[in-house]
Amino acid sequence: MKVLLVEDDPSISECFATTLTAHRYTVDIAADGQLGFDLALQGEYDIILLDVILPKLNGLTVCQQLRQQECQTPILMLTAKDTNEDVIAGLNAGADDYITKPCDAEHLLARVRALLRRQGSTTFVPILTWGDLHLDPTLIQVTYRQQIVVLSPKEYSLLELLLRYPQRIFSRSSIINHLWSIDDSPTDAAVTNLIKDLRRKLKSAGMQEELIETVYRLGYRLRTPPKKEIQAKVDTREHEQQVLLEQVTQNFRASLQQRIDVLEAAVRSPVDRLSPLQYQQIQAEAHRLAGGLGTFGYTKGSDLARAIEHLLIAGDWEANRQREFSQLLTQLKQEIANPPIAALATATPLILAIADDDSLIQQLQQTAPHRGWRVEFIYNRADVLSRIEDVPHVIFMSLHYAVPDRGLMLLQELKMQFPTVPIVILTTQDSLDSRVAVARLGVSRYIVQPVTTNEIFDAIAQVSPQTSPTDAKVLIVDDDPFALQTLTTLLQPWGLQITVLSQPEHFWQVLTSTVPDVLLLDLEMPTYNGLELCRVVRQDANYSDIPILVVTAHTDITSIQQVFAAGADDFIAKPIAGPELVTRTLARIERSRIQRQLLQYQQQGQTHQKATIDTLTQAANRPYFEEFLYREWQRLARAQAPISMILYDIDHFKAYNDMHGYPAGDACLQQVTQIVRNCIRLDRDLIARCGGDEFAIVLAETSLEQALQVAQRIQSAIAQGQIPHHAHQYITISLGISGTIPQNNTFPQNLIAIATQALYAAKARGRNTYCLYPL
Repeated sequence: MKVLLVEDDPSISECFATTLTAHRYTVDIAADGQLGFDLALQGEYDIILLDVILPKLNGLTVCQQLRQQECQTPILMLTAKDTNEDVIAGLNAGADDYITKPCDAEHLLARVRALLRRQGSTTFVPILTWGDLHLDPTLIQVTYRQQIVVLSPKEYSLLELLLRYPQRIFSRSSIINHLWSIDDSPTDAAVTNLIKDLRRKLKSAGMQEELIETVYRLGYRLRTPPKKEIQAKVDTREHEQQVLLEQVTQNFRASLQQRIDVLEAAVRSPVDRLSPLQYQQIQAEAHRLAGGLGTFGYTKGSDLARAIEHLLIAGDWEANRQREFSQLLTQLKQEIANPPIAALATATPLILAIADDDSLIQQLQQTAPHRGWRVEFIYNRADVLSRIEDVPHVIFMSLHYAVPDRGLMLLQELKMQFPTVPIVILTTQDSLDSRVAVARLGVSRYIVQPVTTNEIFDAIAQVSPQTSPTDAKVLIVDDDPFALQTLTTLLQPWGLQITVLSQPEHFWQVLTSTVPDVLLLDLEMPTYNGLELCRVVRQDANYSDIPILVVTAHTDITSIQQVFAAGADDFIAKPIAGPELVTRTLARIERSRIQRQLLQYQQQGQTHQKATIDTLTQAANRPYFEEFLYREWQRLARAQAPISMILYDIDHFKAYNDMHGYPAGDACLQQVTQIVRNCIRLDRDLIARCGGDEFAIVLAETSLEQALQVAQRIQSAIAQGQIPHHAHQYITISLGISGTIPQNNTFPQNLIAIATQALYAAKARGRNTYCLYPL
């Protein structure tokens, strides 16, 4: 676990850091608020300990700005200010907890542990396990089969990191960021050695299973635990969810008679004698009953209840309408006496497998539960589409014949019916024609035999919608409490933060306060329906990109067209199937996050380009030149390869500006820069504007002799360009050249200084020439 400690008192920061480090926390220290703010945004910290009175930026300002930047890291305020007003100010600024100084070490550690448990309730567990291996964060102790395993602090921290995030791949740089403080400078080799040492100690303790998996070119992750433990977790989760769903269903069925009694009041008493409040209650009950029956699989009953609702809305109660109401109610009571057509299903992700290889099918069936999947097999490709009952998370198809033959037609039909479902195919054909043919149809993964079962499931996991717990926020709006409870039960096991709203009139207030990652809207609601709420969201620039899923029992073409016309991204039909609900919800969340990340990268790229490019000449600016030179100097020092530099400026440029004006001078700089660009290798070399008409060229892996040739080429190109100067006929430049093989005990500033001396020497010789000084 990594801690950022923002404290300006060296004695206090040293004391806290020593305490935390002794308990296996990695600590970064910032001595002022501005540095603390920057580190908090850039680093991956599990908790921030923040003093209030700090130089540059005080702690309250840092806390407020971090929350404005959507930093979700837990913040524990540390301060000697202990009045109620101070505590309230800290919590209002966004802090999660507040502790006053002085405080003893045990008190601090207890607060830190409590805050981590509270903030990470979906991922934090008291004891982390992997098979027979146990890590107790409270005791800072690792045991294997009840025997203590002695680990170094870094080995312990690495093991804890992998156990806390079992699905995540950690690159070497990411491991360095988590385990070493910012003052340390470990190399990638340090991570490799640490992995090796941890593996060795676990093996010495008697652990035969390989805990750490090396992912080629990506990093390391926790290997899949022993099968029995995975199956136990899957079974437990499914059982708990099924129990909750059964309880919700029983509660709904138990409420049916009470709801029918409310509707029968309209039959026993003439409707025109009902008070406006009673009439409104009966109409609302019919509406909720229609939605609830649809949710729990009473499709025909939902239609009957909706017909009753429409009668009540019409309000024209002649004798024939009264008879129609009574007939509908009788049919409704008969319908709900029968079991529902479809029951709610748990949300274990489904793979639809189309295969005819008995050996492969058996292997997939054995492995699927241990990887958290359920598999439905279809052997006869001729009736695939008619056999599919649930919307799968992933379609897996094994092809033992040429892909451009019969398989293409089936793939095309599958993509038409399930456009958002990823498809993975396994085939013996490894030709470009086959790959292009299936790529055109949108196949997500192309696997060529031979391949292991685990590799197949790895490919499926890579393309499937996110099924691991997430901290995304979901807002569900439905006036039926049973529908809200059902949707919550289905989605909550996936780590989603659920907010429910049964009163649509409060929608905007709840939306703006929660800012969800996805919206689930019921189509028909009193006051404001789902289409109206959908349009309201799409009209506001701050929330218009939130994914919206409309939940409805209306699946006719007109209703679906209205749903998409209002701006919804997708719809979920009632009765609700758990896997379909989870798949569609998580897929929309993931797609929205990817879109936001792409937009952020584009904005960052534009900002970075503006920060590194001289806007006039489009050459690099001086700060980027210095950064590039330092980076190349370090790289070439390790490789013991040469680096050269050319500094140049335009001769008599002041006179040119005085004669032609500054706009013409700017155009001259642009023209000369473009000529120089054409004389160097832009994929390896760098041209930068250092100020005015002074420019620098960094030539990586270039000897002095080669740099001289570049300078001669540039000077010749400038002469051929014949840019008029009038006072001196044509524009010319002076160049200073230097170069060396960098050493670890030398600095790039020396290269700049010698190249500058060479440039001055060229000017002293009458300009329009070059001078070469080796370093």
